[in-house]
Amino acid sequence: MKAALASLAIALGVPLISSANANELHVYMPQGAVAPVEKVVAPIMRDKFGTKLVITPALSGQALTKAIAQRNKPEISVFMLDQGPWLQGKQAGLWEKIDGLPNLSQIPEKLKDADGQGSAFLLYLLGLIYDEKAFADAKLPVPSSYEDLWNPALKGKVTIPDANSTFSYALLFKINELQGGDAATTVDPGFSKLARLAPSIGTFHGGASTLIPLFSQRQQWIGFNASFPAQRLANDGLPIRWVAPKEGAIAIAAYVTIAKNAPNLEAARHFVDILLSAEYQSVQTQMAFGGYVNPNTKLPEAFAKTFLVKPDDIAKASGMPWETFLAKRAELSGRWQRQIESK
Repeated sequence: MKAALASLAIALGVPLISSANANELHVYMPQGAVAPVEKVVAPIMRDKFGTKLVITPALSGQALTKAIAQRNKPEISVFMLDQGPWLQGKQAGLWEKIDGLPNLSQIPEKLKDADGQGSAFLLYLLGLIYDEKAFADAKLPVPSSYEDLWNPALKGKVTIPDANSTFSYALLFKINELQGGDAATTVDPGFSKLARLAPSIGTFHGGASTLIPLFSQRQQWIGFNASFPAQRLANDGLPIRWVAPKEGAIAIAAYVTIAKNAPNLEAARHFVDILLSAEYQSVQTQMAFGGYVNPNTKLPEAFAKTFLVKPDDIAKASGMPWETFLAKRAELSGRWQRQIESK
């Protein structure tokens, strides 16, 4: 990790300064982001910019609530949260415009706000997680398409997220699109197709903490979720794999943004720039197993060989229609529970 810090220090090209009497920069972030930020970004902010990071781990909903509560007198300068809550914050006028950052300019347009109020910093790649040994023992071909979830041979061995997970609706929108539907006008084709999958579902899972035991205990053979639970299981020596379906994975982004009228604005801008650098993105990927957003990111050869997500998976991934989801979330949740989970 010291080598990674040195590499990033050289890349930023700013001389070291004393960290005595450092200013503070308050940041809300998901728990999974804390370790790479503490190990890489915090020392750089301290040693280069004389700034001490004060980190508060928070779920995205909690972060949005805090941003709303402090809007008239900001205390937290930087928020790292899922794209949906970030978009709600944008609609509420909570975020500062960010421009002129060198590393921000490297981020693909589809992964940053067109109005300059934030950028993706991490991608959750959603696709198929499966038990390689179970498939081999059953003499089944490894999955390569969303359609494989409907394979009759897998009845009772399928798991998908429950109604409380955003990932459920990412799947719904993708299946709806593949069935010829347009989420802005109708999701009936998606619900109809998924209703036919319901009898094959052995378990509806919640977050990664409920998904991982299903595969570690060999209860389910195939499921739909992000790549990182499969990566954790694979790293533990289990025959669990993840694949981007041939129709394309789905990218759920986590965004970084700065609160409007944030204190210590210049330090906040430095923080965002480091977070988006190819050097930091590489370290984050190795620690958190998420997809990177800076296309210049280089992964160590040994890690890249075992990393389940490939560059083409990121490049070809589609997004989620967040505005449609946020506008219809209650309706979609009700339909999911009635038409999918209750079957």
